[in-house]
Amino acid sequence: MLKKYNKIVEKALLIRLVEEKLLDLFKCGKINGTVHTCIGQELIPVCFAEYLTDNDYVLSNHRGHGHLLARDNDLVGFFSELMGRKNGICGGMGGSQHLYKHNHLSNGIQGGMTPIANGIALANKIKKNDRITVCYIGDGTLGEGIIYETFNLASLWKLPVIYVVENNGVAQSTSIEQTMSGSIEMRAKGFGMKYFKTNVWDIDDMLATFEKVSNLARHEQIACFIEVTTFRLYSHSKGDDNRNPDVVNQYKSKDLINLEIEADAEFFSNLKLKINEKIDAAVALAEKDPVTINIKKEISEPSKIEFSHIKEDADESKRVNELIYEGIKDQFTTNKETILIGEDIEYLTPFTSLPYGGAFNVSKDLSEKFENVFNTPISEAAITGIGTGLAIGGMKPIVEIMFGDFLTLVFDQLLNHASKFNKMFNGQLSIPLIIRTPMGGKRGYGPTHSQSIEKFFLGIPDLTVVALNHRINPRFLYRTIFTTNNPVLVIENKVLYTKTLDTKPPIGYSITQSNETFPTIKISPENKKADLTILCYGEILGEVEKAVDLAFSEDEILCEIICPTQINPVNIDALSESLLNTQRLLTVEEGPSVAAYSSEVSALLMEQNIFLQAFARIANNEIIPSSYEVEIKLLPNIKSIYQKIKDVCYE
Repeated sequence: MLKKYNKIVEKALLIRLVEEKLLDLFKCGKINGTVHTCIGQELIPVCFAEYLTDNDYVLSNHRGHGHLLARDNDLVGFFSELMGRKNGICGGMGGSQHLYKHNHLSNGIQGGMTPIANGIALANKIKKNDRITVCYIGDGTLGEGIIYETFNLASLWKLPVIYVVENNGVAQSTSIEQTMSGSIEMRAKGFGMKYFKTNVWDIDDMLATFEKVSNLARHEQIACFIEVTTFRLYSHSKGDDNRNPDVVNQYKSKDLINLEIEADAEFFSNLKLKINEKIDAAVALAEKDPVTINIKKEISEPSKIEFSHIKEDADESKRVNELIYEGIKDQFTTNKETILIGEDIEYLTPFTSLPYGGAFNVSKDLSEKFENVFNTPISEAAITGIGTGLAIGGMKPIVEIMFGDFLTLVFDQLLNHASKFNKMFNGQLSIPLIIRTPMGGKRGYGPTHSQSIEKFFLGIPDLTVVALNHRINPRFLYRTIFTTNNPVLVIENKVLYTKTLDTKPPIGYSITQSNETFPTIKISPENKKADLTILCYGEILGEVEKAVDLAFSEDEILCEIICPTQINPVNIDALSESLLNTQRLLTVEEGPSVAAYSSEVSALLMEQNIFLQAFARIANNEIIPSSYEVEIKLLPNIKSIYQKIKDVCYE
């Protein structure tokens, strides 16, 4: 019946036999975690591979073995990876659900790869090549909200991307009838995407559909949606199948591969023997591969921090928001791959009579000066994922999140995708993604627009968090940020936007900065020993300086201020050096102190056996009230910091 498709059937059979081998290896304890097989669905990626080039991207999910093997023949690297071996395609780091090889990426977070597919497709569109991106999801993923943000943008921006829904009618053990209202078709058409439907039991129709859709995406830049009706013949994972055996057997009897095997038993018996020999040989080689895994680390900071005086800056007295704008403009001028996306960041649109340029006027007229500056819908999660995809596609993306409070919506994309890809894929990918956001209170915006929630992003491996202050030129910092290869979250305090760059030291003090990639500021008494060390970061530095001045004039208490710009990863070398002299520490941060920056610093000091005579923290562990007067009293301020300085020094 399928003789004319021998090549396709043989590849699909290879995938099936590989997955059966994986189940055997799991039972023998040679594969950890779990195994999600695509048995019954193998023909889908094999047929689609007929219309993909090596330069096209395929993004996949937890059930992605077939999607990879349809385009890649490295069985040894594949088995080594799933068995956690050093020479696996991801060095044993990714395992079954997290695979990267050439232009194939998979991750186990449902729907999480869809905006990344958009970003790769957008990069290809900007570069005007003919590459397309295919993103596989299951019917169960249609319950995830991020995919609808993604579908909207794919269609709106006319991206060369194809979403393939492998509809096997059940998400693990829950049927689609229990989880879905409405139709899949109307969901796709509701976003203006071209909708197509085919099924795994009609290979001619599948091939015709995939050919048509790939041409639409490749040559007409049309976002497409394909629903492929199929049936998963094996369990969701391992052996946990609780479906009705009679129903499963009905589908096994109509499975095209099974029908071919029955129709020509002798041919397929010999073919299976050859394929299994190939698989067994690959497994044998994989088992000889050592299990040692080397996690690649970034080059560490200098072991000895050195400080030098801050030089006078030509940008002295310019506002911080102006300097951020200049820093981004510099990047656009020197790097044509730069792109800025976010909500309401364009200067002029067909619907505005007056210029805008961002909620805090940072992007200004960048959209007038450069091509790649785009307004987006209110879709924080999607635009963050798109930023990751843009980075994979060779761009230098900047994503603006209008208010820092909204970072909760981007958390999954940063934690489970952007920050993980480098190490999860064994250093094969770098994600130079920059997320910018205004943070903090003192402007009367209330409980959901005035928070300082950066603590939730501290401790995430390979995510750098930088907090701007008024002592280091943001233009300089952004020049450094643009050279990084992994994600950077930049905290730009809303009040700080209105302040000016100031490199002049307070009377009686000196200002120095460290030689770290992202410098630490140290403000020290001149020719005198400090009584107290104060640790702070961001805009609150200004309040701390005023409180320190007050403490000296009123009580003759001398303080040394340590203010890092990088708050993740945490480096306490400069702080430790100061504490050797003062042995008293006060930490000040605008956000919560619970499980926050000051908490981590405290733990590190204990680990390093740094002796303290006194220690105190000042922060805000309440919600921010809309009342401006109450807000100012609640957040750390000159008066409360001054009082705490006295408490620590006199206790």
